[in-house]
Amino acid sequence: MASMSKRCAPGSGPRKTAANPCLMCNYPVACQTSLEWVFVNSDPDLMTRSTLVHDADDPREYDYSHPQRECDIVMKGGITSGVVYPHAVCELAKTYRFVNVGGTSAGAIAAAAAGAAEAGRASGGFGRLAALPDWIAAGSNMLSLFQPQPTSRRLFSILVASLNRQAKGRHVVLALLKAYWLRAFIGALPGLVLVGMAVWLSAGWALVPGLVGGLLVAGVGAVAGVGSGVYRDLLKVPLNGFGLCSGLGGPTPPALTPWLADLLDDLAGRPPGGRPLTFADLESAGVRLELMTTNLTQRRPMRLPWLRPELLFFDPDQLRRLFPDRVVLHLEQNPPPAPEGEHEAREWDLLCRLVEPLRPLPKPADLPLVFGARISMSFPLLLSALPLWSIDWSRKHNEAAIKSWTDWRDDNPDGEITDPGTPSTRPQAEVCWFSDGGISSNFPIHFFDAPLPRRPTFALNLRGFHPDHPQSTNEADNVYLPRRSGGGLLEWWYRYPESDAGQLVAFCESVVRTMQNRVDEAQMRVPGYRDRIVHVSTSKSEGGMNLNMPASVIQALTTRGREAARRLTSRFAHPPANPGDLSWDSHRWTRYRASIAAIDTLVRQVATVFRAAPDAEDDRTYQQLIDRPADAHPRAYPFVRASQRHLATTFTQAVLNAADTASSGEPDNLAEGSPRPQPEARIVPRA
Repeated sequence: MASMSKRCAPGSGPRKTAANPCLMCNYPVACQTSLEWVFVNSDPDLMTRSTLVHDADDPREYDYSHPQRECDIVMKGGITSGVVYPHAVCELAKTYRFVNVGGTSAGAIAAAAAGAAEAGRASGGFGRLAALPDWIAAGSNMLSLFQPQPTSRRLFSILVASLNRQAKGRHVVLALLKAYWLRAFIGALPGLVLVGMAVWLSAGWALVPGLVGGLLVAGVGAVAGVGSGVYRDLLKVPLNGFGLCSGLGGPTPPALTPWLADLLDDLAGRPPGGRPLTFADLESAGVRLELMTTNLTQRRPMRLPWLRPELLFFDPDQLRRLFPDRVVLHLEQNPPPAPEGEHEAREWDLLCRLVEPLRPLPKPADLPLVFGARISMSFPLLLSALPLWSIDWSRKHNEAAIKSWTDWRDDNPDGEITDPGTPSTRPQAEVCWFSDGGISSNFPIHFFDAPLPRRPTFALNLRGFHPDHPQSTNEADNVYLPRRSGGGLLEWWYRYPESDAGQLVAFCESVVRTMQNRVDEAQMRVPGYRDRIVHVSTSKSEGGMNLNMPASVIQALTTRGREAARRLTSRFAHPPANPGDLSWDSHRWTRYRASIAAIDTLVRQVATVFRAAPDAEDDRTYQQLIDRPADAHPRAYPFVRASQRHLATTFTQAVLNAADTASSGEPDNLAEGSPRPQPEARIVPRA
């Protein structure tokens, strides 16, 4: 923001708030009436006006110093979330201290920002977070964060035209012609020549065939010219990590990744330009941040911070094309500690030397927050995917190579890998492409879940307007939170448009969205989940990946997010007005009833199979497997010590006793009258 002019309303008596200065004029006052501001960006021809209100209802002026409760929060993906979440988070922060914060895709930005603001609560972190929507609304700040690579500028202009939810087909066509006008002209030139010849040589009705034929040839040629240009540019996209924008760019205006790195440091109250804020910094402030990303090479979701980051390496030169130098320098200067044990430590040191110039990622706590947010929000095609490296140990040449090097190291404990006589082959690391976490889970409401919650886990869902509840000028009416225990149980419909072409597009979109969100959609209907998920409705001009929303839309979404947070606070932080109303107590009771019903089913299933006779005569029972000698088959996963075997026997008997207790209540059972749909307890891998 190059400059800023201000005009305070007459008679606006300022009140001093040195701890929270006016975030527009940077003076230690808070204006009590509305102010009209003109934001003037680095381009003097680009201006936008917005009316902002500084009053007791302004999150920039809230008192965040005395939260009475604790909560967790999960952020959904989507560009719109970056506008909805800041004031929603600030509204909750008045009452709640955030303990666990999770997010995915664009929600990862909001989640990292919320965690950083919590870490900087005492230094005004939430006040600075509350000013973020105003910055986004100023000019084209959000769009300017996405700066395409030189080879991708034409494709980027077309993508921006198509991402706008109000865009029509003609907007995309015009964007194509503008981006590839020269190719379109060259392709159309033969047809235009034919048109000229027809005009020159023909007259009357004889002119018509020449004109029609020439225009047809010109149209086909223009399409072919544009198509060849698009195809040629698409071939360059993989060279930029399968994205049009790397996240880096010029210093003015700032590009996405350096802007986010500086923002997170600022929210946490850290000096600019120093060591980047890390997951450990949040944990030292009592905040845990978890994010979702997608490993496309291995086709599975992965949760950050990773459980086993030592399996991943990075190329410093590659990452310097995606992150500010200070972030990559931090990764280089904080390698993970060697494994415990002399032999394991030597093997690890050997492997790290063999894969150079690749470097091992730091331990999870030492990862910068901006690294986690960036790897989670790599919107496919828009932002470059993140390349990390790993070794496929299922490949025979890798297994043979590491064995030969391990044997050599045992024979030459003081040798260097550059010495003569070393093995001729090395393990070969391969790239793993990490892209948007929303590909695998765009609404990870399972984060921080427990059968019996100690604190509420809030979530905001972004969806379209219901046909019977259209958009209202009262933003509070554009927010929905179930009122009763059965609320939120009905299915949400994603209807197709009436036009044939629109139906085909909607069908293809439904296929992708179903693969992406099937688990999240089902989870939202589970009892004990649906009463803590507030739904924020968005129109076609507000949802999706709109990168250039007008200030009025941003202001409406910001207000909507704040209203959503107020609904949650009103329900979970205050006693209910009526016994039938939902509340924190009713939420815990619902989770208890659902959990013991699921556990009832689980222990009965375990007891039935545990006590059943094997199908084959020579098969052993589960109890015989527990009691077998330590050296008997099977030898996988043995008990570590005799006391563990005793604990397993005692615990198994307690499970069997629990099943007997549940069965003794027949015809009563714990599932009868429990919340619907009834959840089930099952073993699933941790992402």
